[in-house]
Amino acid sequence: MTKDKIKQDLINLFPFVVVGILWEVIVQLGLSGIKTLPAPSDIFRSAWSLIWGSNVLFHHLLSSLYRITVGYLLAVTLGIAVGVLLSLNKTLHMIFSPVISLLISVPTLAWVPVLLVIMGLGDRTVIMTIFLGGFFAIAYNTMSGIEMVNQNQIHAAEIVGVKGLRLVFSVLIPGSLVSIIAGLRLGIGYSWRALVGGEMLAAMIQWGVGKMIYQARFFNDTAVMFVGLILIGISSTIIDQLLLRRLERWTIEKWGVVAEN
Repeated sequence: MTKDKIKQDLINLFPFVVVGILWEVIVQLGLSGIKTLPAPSDIFRSAWSLIWGSNVLFHHLLSSLYRITVGYLLAVTLGIAVGVLLSLNKTLHMIFSPVISLLISVPTLAWVPVLLVIMGLGDRTVIMTIFLGGFFAIAYNTMSGIEMVNQNQIHAAEIVGVKGLRLVFSVLIPGSLVSIIAGLRLGIGYSWRALVGGEMLAAMIQWGVGKMIYQARFFNDTAVMFVGLILIGISSTIIDQLLLRRLERWTIEKWGVVAEN
């Protein structure tokens, strides 16, 4: 890790430190006026207890990571495939594009009661909720990105004999990666929201960060709730940096499509 990287990480961390200190001071001095608002020190003690005391935090996290991995990978695979298909076939585009545009605005949480009736309680309902949370955004962005690919590039590729799947993977997807990666980012964000909502409402589930937050509600344990919220934020950031950010560096930044950060 270079000095510039360490310096940038410290700069990124600085706002959180400032907010944490202000938050601690406000709560300790009683200036918030909210008795149930925990101080950062209380949240840290709850996290420590969940990790080393009851040793349940990792169980909750691993269960959630399993569900979001399966659901999000399904959303990515089918979302990109459907987006490509609709962008290439005018008839399918005319029929299904309005449907995707309509369903992308439906809150993922609204799907949960429907899925509970259709699929029952348990992991399947949560995974399907996560899938629906990410699918529409990924499919829509993929379709829109391919439609914006320069037609001259497509014609040039076809002239030299590049057709079919080869055209898709060598021209269309690379040319629309800016839009696709934006869809992947939207999809992972929507998937995390779907995960929490699904775990809260799927009563047969014992483990999960969403379940942990929901159970803490019965004891008015806001510190544990904040532990869950922070854990989701950190996990989402790590996934973005390890996967999506690297994909961005290896593709569109390397090709000079966008400037490096």
